[in-house]
Amino acid sequence: MRDIVFLVVFIVTKIYICNAFRLDFFNHWNCIGITDKIDVSIPYKTNIGDLPLVSWKNKENRWITTVNICKHMGSKLDNGKILENGCLQCPYHGLEYMEKDKFGETIEHNGKLFWAYNPIRKQPFSVPFYTNPNYITSTLEIDMDASLTDSAYNTMDLRHPEFVHNIGFGNSIPPENIQHYYYGTNSNSIGLSFDYSASNIMKTINQNIDKTQNFHMFHYPTFSWSRVSFENKHLIIGVNLLPLERKKTRWYITICHNYHTTEIGKQFMKILAYTILQQDYTQMQNQYEDNDLKNALLFNHVFDNELAILELRNMFRNYKYPDIDSCLHLYFTKLLK
Repeated sequence: MRDIVFLVVFIVTKIYICNAFRLDFFNHWNCIGITDKIDVSIPYKTNIGDLPLVSWKNKENRWITTVNICKHMGSKLDNGKILENGCLQCPYHGLEYMEKDKFGETIEHNGKLFWAYNPIRKQPFSVPFYTNPNYITSTLEIDMDASLTDSAYNTMDLRHPEFVHNIGFGNSIPPENIQHYYYGTNSNSIGLSFDYSASNIMKTINQNIDKTQNFHMFHYPTFSWSRVSFENKHLIIGVNLLPLERKKTRWYITICHNYHTTEIGKQFMKILAYTILQQDYTQMQNQYEDNDLKNALLFNHVFDNELAILELRNMFRNYKYPDIDSCLHLYFTKLLK
């Protein structure tokens, strides 16, 4: 009897912990769009994993988000209309949704739209220098055929530029002066700095500078930024990751720099970033889908200086794709409040 009680307690505890980690992901800020690409005159739909969401601005110009399934007879709400009173009207029977029907919190930050159910932080992480008047910014988005975890590993990986970006950014000279920074379990962030020899193309772009100083940062679970510096010039690339499917992740890219600041220069840097992303896209398509076999094989081999990747894997040890079971648990949690 004692063993049975212990087993029941163990199973219940494991389920509780598993569900807690599922909810934890939804409580982080998730980027769901680029604000200047959103038509605010109509409902805006997105999804975080299997969680379908619809957002709109009310009469007070505040963003409201709810589940994109009508609570009456299951219609999609993104085909509804925003009324003059700021409510979203379901197209099936006219049921109106207002602020009291919101599901989680939605805010604008650094030119992007973010959603979190019960935000852990007051606001999302910022792209460095985004608001600095000496820097100009632009944005891109691309859907990668890879999981969130594969996308995260790619952002902190030192070795793939030699092979994936060998036309343009990468070269065969390995990074030097590699240092790792771990900020503890409270912040769940890791940093990585190194010096990198510029390829011939990058030398031209960087005004004949042979080496750049680089810093990469990842904030669990969905935000990464990197800085490429020489003299007093900086290029910052911010990446917000949004899981759309088990093997599809949207990358929202922010480009921020204080050189090549003319309109032509801005477009040039945007094209450069897009070219690099296309090279990543080819590799991401080649990533095997996440399953138990892949997880068993991952990092059976580790190269030198991959501490950041291993720490990142440790951060993701309890991550689970936000599937329907996770969404149901989140919804029932809301009902019990």
